[in-house]
Amino acid sequence: MDALNNFTVRERFRVKLYLDTNILVYLVDDSYSGVTKAFEYLKQSKFADLLSSRYVIFEFVEVRKREHFFRKVLSSSQKPNVSSLLKYKDDYKSQDIEYISVKDDINTVVFQELESITNDWGIIYHRNILHDDLLAPTFSITLKTRISRHDALMMVSSVWSAVDSRESFMYLLSNDETFVQNCSEADVESILSEYNLKKPFVESLRKLKLANGTTVNLTIALDDDKLATFLPTKLKELIILKNQDYYLGNTIKCGVNFPNDVICFGLVEDKVLNQNIYLTIIGKDLDFVYNTKISLSNFWNQAQIASYPFQSNTQTNISFELKEPDDTGGELKSLPPELLTKIKETGNMIFINPDGLD
Repeated sequence: MDALNNFTVRERFRVKLYLDTNILVYLVDDSYSGVTKAFEYLKQSKFADLLSSRYVIFEFVEVRKREHFFRKVLSSSQKPNVSSLLKYKDDYKSQDIEYISVKDDINTVVFQELESITNDWGIIYHRNILHDDLLAPTFSITLKTRISRHDALMMVSSVWSAVDSRESFMYLLSNDETFVQNCSEADVESILSEYNLKKPFVESLRKLKLANGTTVNLTIALDDDKLATFLPTKLKELIILKNQDYYLGNTIKCGVNFPNDVICFGLVEDKVLNQNIYLTIIGKDLDFVYNTKISLSNFWNQAQIASYPFQSNTQTNISFELKEPDDTGGELKSLPPELLTKIKETGNMIFINPDGLD
């Protein structure tokens, strides 16, 4: 059915994931099976946008230049002088090989890797530019926290991609444990707020965490088996976190005497429920999105709710009838059985759709 297979996810319900330089390196090198599997899943998901920035790409090119030079040196000699190579790593000097003799090969390989980042992994970085306004918050974070100048600029650019484009929700992934820890300093959020910037949610590849406390380390192959369930759950938690103001709760099973067209869900405690609202329902397996075609005027909590806004200090079971206009736009009709069955499954997420029919 088209409604289940060919669906569009509005930007509101897509999570932007910003990738640090080290992640790009791991992807082009296939360094860790967990990292590769995670981003293969995310690049296929309609609910995730993989992003980086031109600044990260600048770093990536320098890192790869050095790494490929090291590889050339190590493969050219049976006894390479590693200590000397490390000592002159920024000068690209070695007694075994001259950089000028391998520069064309390195240039070709690095540009192939840049193409792979875009073409194979779908990572968008060209929209995130280096603009002058990035300097002030970068200086402040560099001077007032333990975050380095490189990481400060990387973080600020993640949420301020262009002068007139600030991100309200960004999820930043890195393998730099020190950077991740330093991002927890209170001053980081206060500095960013001075520039009307929202602090990104920052996590380490080595300790991705779910709300229930489950963690995975994408750099340990033993954790790979967890990813099939962990990654969809993590993405759903991020969708809810991004849309906290609109999230109402998850679908539950209705009682035996409920009409077939009725949908039941558990309204989150202290969440306000109003009348005449459009809803968006997202599948528990992130396999469909349904937007109600009419605004919903009536909700039930055992009996029809008589007074709005409705609110409870505990999770409350709520139900509503779900139909849509017929082809003439007149009478209401039941949804196709396959779609209705999917919507009624336990665990689907329900959000207020502030966009209505737009």
